[in-house]
Amino acid sequence: MRAGLIGAVLLLAALLSGCAALARLDGFSNPTLLAIAPETLGERTVEQRLVIRWSGEARALEAVLEISAGKLFLALMSFGMRVSTLEYDGRTLVETRHLPQAPSGARMVNDLLMIAAPLEALQAALPEGWTVTESERQRTLAQNDKIQIVIRYAAATPWQGQVEFAQRALGYQLILDSHEF
Repeated sequence: MRAGLIGAVLLLAALLSGCAALARLDGFSNPTLLAIAPETLGERTVEQRLVIRWSGEARALEAVLEISAGKLFLALMSFGMRVSTLEYDGRTLVETRHLPQAPSGARMVNDLLMIAAPLEALQAALPEGWTVTESERQRTLAQNDKIQIVIRYAAATPWQGQVEFAQRALGYQLILDSHEF
């Protein structure tokens, strides 16, 4: 019994330290949400494994993404425990953090939209000074002609296989392995 309790405490400590490190990625402020209607992504349910890398560290999370009825719902988990849930309708984000150190919901939604939104919808939603270009299996976002984000797709769709998302300005990388149901 005591060994099980010690194991649970160690697991929780590892989870909290990982989430605290992820939260540091948000810098000093949360980003403005991109106004992209979830229905532009198509109705779907996707299971994802997410690895985030920064400053020589890496953390893994599991996610379930559901897009239906004009809403995007994302549940993030680590070690089988729910870290946060997000619901986004294209304008408003409702975020429930089950651990205070969970990464910013606005950053997670924006990263997902930059990865998966159709090119035209993303171009229309970007703030002034930002541009997006797309070539075969790569998307590049620049701010005032300086490349900030590079996204590489292993498959023709972001919903199957691996996607690499490199956020140069904030110094982090996401690797998503997705499986659509």
